[in-house]
Amino acid sequence: MPKGSVSTPFRVFERVVISLYDGGVLSPAVLERVIGAFVQAGTDWRSTTSARSVDNRSLHEIVVLTMLPGEAPKSALASFMAVVEHIAGESLPTRATSQTAGASADDARPARAKNRKQADTDEDNATEELLAQLSGSAQPDKRRRTKKRARRRVRIASIPS
Repeated sequence: MPKGSVSTPFRVFERVVISLYDGGVLSPAVLERVIGAFVQAGTDWRSTTSARSVDNRSLHEIVVLTMLPGEAPKSALASFMAVVEHIAGESLPTRATSQTAGASADDARPARAKNRKQADTDEDNATEELLAQLSGSAQPDKRRRTKKRARRRVRIASIPS
């Protein structure tokens, strides 16, 4: 690293994401974990980007393309911030408004608690559904059963007599 450059959490995040992207291993799940780790580190997400990928994409473009693959973003920065806010589970403070920038961590706690309760409920529902499927008490999907029967009929019909 050059002597004059400063290593901030955002710069480290930028290098990590671009390295993963250039290496071909960046997926939405991986990116979500990386962003989550840097959210906890108190990263300033509005920092300017400086590095580019091997195909000349900025950090903002890489994040948007990875998390929103079918969408053509009008503003890579706005879409990037929307992705980060979604993963962070709260609205990130802006520098422009002093009210938002002065908000304390206590103001964000109810939103985080609500998000955690919702995630726990969703996880419980998914676990109950999985257990029901494994125990055999859940009704199989009719479409799946119909396709299975159709495949079985084709296999039986194709067996030479």
